[in-house]
Amino acid sequence: MNKFGKIRALLIDIDDTITRLKLDHHEAKNNGNWTGSLFEVLQSAGVKLGGLTTKDTERRIEKIKTQVPWWHWSDYIVELGLDPKQFWDYAYEVESEYLEATGPEIRSALTRLRDHGILLYVTSNNPNDGILHKLRVAGLANSQGAPFFSQLLGVSGLHAMKWEATYWKKALAHIALAPKEVAVVGDGFRDDYEVPHSVGLAGSFLVNRFEDLSARNTDTLIHVRDFDQIADHLLADRRKPALGKTGSRLRA
Repeated sequence: MNKFGKIRALLIDIDDTITRLKLDHHEAKNNGNWTGSLFEVLQSAGVKLGGLTTKDTERRIEKIKTQVPWWHWSDYIVELGLDPKQFWDYAYEVESEYLEATGPEIRSALTRLRDHGILLYVTSNNPNDGILHKLRVAGLANSQGAPFFSQLLGVSGLHAMKWEATYWKKALAHIALAPKEVAVVGDGFRDDYEVPHSVGLAGSFLVNRFEDLSARNTDTLIHVRDFDQIADHLLADRRKPALGKTGSRLRA
């Protein structure tokens, strides 16, 4: 039986699935010279954009880390007294130097999936504003939203991490679909297959752009090299939903 035959939605991981470190920065990270992250951006923004001292910036960042459960990046922006648009534009400029989309086919593959009526969601151990930022770097969003995706399912909203079964149960509650109608896309066996599969999700696509692991495929776990293979697998026997008079997709 095809476990993916009735999929109506994909829960898509972001780190190392949609975005990744550029190769030269991977080498720097492996050599112990890596300093890039939004916390580093906040630290420099507090001084450069907020006019704070390095020590005061560190103190304010630590305050949010230790005192605000399930924080959002906006908590730090407010604590540092930063202009939000100025900060996110600065973060985009800085992080675009070392982050990129994992592949050029992502936008077209997501468009194909969406046009065939499959709902798209993002999963991440980041809060939603961090997800939006990374999608912007990947060319899939702007500072105001991510039109490809129905919802961003960040941990600050769900109050659970992806390696916890509770995260996936709450994600299903947010999207209001049966587990058998939902598949996961990611790069990690535990977080993107083992745990969601334990709560009943139909299955997972694990993306590895450097190695063909398709010999390990099962009826609930499909190894792919890119997003085109995901779209090909799901859309092989599907037709686009009919357009109503208003141009909206009709659902059965």
